[in-house]
Amino acid sequence: MNFHKNLGLDNAAIKSGLGTKIHSVGIYVPEKKVTSEEIFDYFDSESKYGIPKNWMSEEMGILERRMSDENALPSDLAIAACEDALKGIDKDEIDVVIFCGIERDQPEPATAHRIQKTLGLTANYAFDMANACFGFFDGLRVASSLIQSNAARKVLVTTGEVPTKVTRQVMEQLKKGIPVKQFRDQVGFLSVGDAGGAVVVGQSGDGGLTGFRTFEGRTLSKYNDLCHYKHNSDGELEGEMKMAKIVARTIRLQSELIHEAQRSKMWRTPSFLMTHQVGKKAFEQVAKMNVVDPDRMIKSYDYFGNVTSATFPLNYHQLMNDDRLKKGDNIYACYNGSGIVAGQMAFTH
Repeated sequence: MNFHKNLGLDNAAIKSGLGTKIHSVGIYVPEKKVTSEEIFDYFDSESKYGIPKNWMSEEMGILERRMSDENALPSDLAIAACEDALKGIDKDEIDVVIFCGIERDQPEPATAHRIQKTLGLTANYAFDMANACFGFFDGLRVASSLIQSNAARKVLVTTGEVPTKVTRQVMEQLKKGIPVKQFRDQVGFLSVGDAGGAVVVGQSGDGGLTGFRTFEGRTLSKYNDLCHYKHNSDGELEGEMKMAKIVARTIRLQSELIHEAQRSKMWRTPSFLMTHQVGKKAFEQVAKMNVVDPDRMIKSYDYFGNVTSATFPLNYHQLMNDDRLKKGDNIYACYNGSGIVAGQMAFTH
């Protein structure tokens, strides 16, 4: 595969000054913290399933996560993050609003409309797009393409994730008692956390010296059954999150993409690496790819868990507050979602 041809960003765009970059970022995390031990203690994991209550903390490295109020809507978290991202931004220049969360407020209208109305924006286009945990990555690529084609001046890309609503339902099922095998296929639902994120994307304005360099993605839909959930006719949750198989498939795919990138003419040795966060083992396997030194990888899973599509803005916010970050640093990012879909991007700070 020719890596460069799949980027959606060409040399002509860079030379013309139509490079794109993130102008600002905002995040929101609920105040309530819930430890993994508290969750496992709730359904008595040791006596019911023979699983120590510190299993998730020890094996997955997830110590705690944030949980919203039970009635919180995805847009509630997104709006709070957007308010943070829009500080210092001319709202009249926001021409597109894209909501990228897994769950929406309702089937119709698009959640992006409530976000736009609440924030007092007047964008010509406001719409939702979803692709599991990978949704925000897709939103960034669409935003970049809209700006490169002069279809928008600035694009607000946002998400609000409340997956702990699923966590609560799984906890209740586990408390009643389910087969141990079923428990192992659902334990991933206990690893998630709630968060909102938003970025404003616009022209780099410096001839493409900073901003996005590459976008690359690949989908393996034959593995779509590894992570899924829905509600049956009785309203009960049905689903599986087969973590071991998911991690194995996505790590293999990410490794292939990284090797292709390193062989391409577009590759620039990065100073930092951002990656999707599902737990310690996946994080450590990405570290073994030797893209950067492990201490240059942005980590959030330990205190926030898997915040699904909000992972990128949360990680990017952490990066922007890292004292080691310098102007001109190259950053590489690799993210994935159920489906399976994986993708990588590179950008210059």
